[in-house]
Amino acid sequence: MQDLIAYTREHAVANDTFTGAFVVQKGRIICRAVTSIVPDQDPLAHAEMKVMHQAIKKLGGDLTDCHIYTTQRPCLMCASAMIWSGVSSVTYGLKTKGQWDQNTSPEAFLAANDTRCFGPILEKECKAIKALLPSES
Repeated sequence: MQDLIAYTREHAVANDTFTGAFVVQKGRIICRAVTSIVPDQDPLAHAEMKVMHQAIKKLGGDLTDCHIYTTQRPCLMCASAMIWSGVSSVTYGLKTKGQWDQNTSPEAFLAANDTRCFGPILEKECKAIKALLPSES
């Protein structure tokens, strides 16, 4: 998680984001990405979606033994993609509400679909990335 925070801090301002993600398999980082919605003008360019797409290409579509680390709680789109791609677990840093309503949480949604979810972890460090962004000033 510390490596992910450092990676995301490095790319935060250029991409106007505080979200980064890694796919890890057997303790090895397979793919890395940061959210790039603003520079790519693409609302689907979430870090989690990007790393899953890269990992699927690299590993031939099977992410069942992969773990995703992300600097913020996954949104509904990313959580759904994690389930569909077979990701075994996800660890997130900053607890954000996103599109989740009061009756649903990513933790419960993922768990109900056999994907373990851990977090928040190192929330203060992840929130510090958000403070780097000009849009947060």
